[in-house]
Amino acid sequence: MLSKVRIVGSGLIGTSIGLGLVQRGIAVEMVDSDPLAQAMAKDLTGGVVVVDPDLVVFALPTSLLSQVIEHEIAINPQSTFMDVGSVKNEVVLQVKTFSGLSTRFLPTHPMAGREIGGASSARADLFQGRSWILTPEADCAPESKSLVLELIKCLGATPIELTAQDHDAAVAKISHLPQIAASLVAKQLTGTPAEWMELAGQGLRDTTRIAGSDEKLWKEIIYSNRAEIS
Repeated sequence: MLSKVRIVGSGLIGTSIGLGLVQRGIAVEMVDSDPLAQAMAKDLTGGVVVVDPDLVVFALPTSLLSQVIEHEIAINPQSTFMDVGSVKNEVVLQVKTFSGLSTRFLPTHPMAGREIGGASSARADLFQGRSWILTPEADCAPESKSLVLELIKCLGATPIELTAQDHDAAVAKISHLPQIAASLVAKQLTGTPAEWMELAGQGLRDTTRIAGSDEKLWKEIIYSNRAEIS
């Protein structure tokens, strides 16, 4: 049964996971390389420190996973691990570089977010009614999968199991290309006379809303999934 969770990464997704779990009575420790982000996330989630967490959640860009995963395995040798990144094939390849880790590491991706990032934008109900994809390897231990499913259900999301390849192909179509299109539409508005912009209706606002999303994060996502996007 899930009782203690350590979340590495105190952005929108990590802190929202923490808030949702705390509301269900689960002890949550928030950690981040940015002291300010960590301090805010700790304030929001109660600031506890957990020992021997049942589950360690990597809520950070996939490019940073290799920098923290070895440390987390060393200090939490009995824990189950999961990530929440937007591209899964790359994560699977990284996990395979650690012998035996795939038995207790589940790559996952919650299909939820906001165009405004950071701990200050976190919401405990961010995942309510949303899909949450998991792409376990064939040797994934049943007890590890059970912990991840418990977390997903605690947050009100619906678990959906796919292969990593199918996940990346799906999100290229339904998430990554729409993000690119929104950004292109927003960019072409640069220099538009103010009086023209006053004519715009809800359609333009709906189309460009997600163009305000984190530029650095989306550059990484698009690069990581470039083959499927192409």
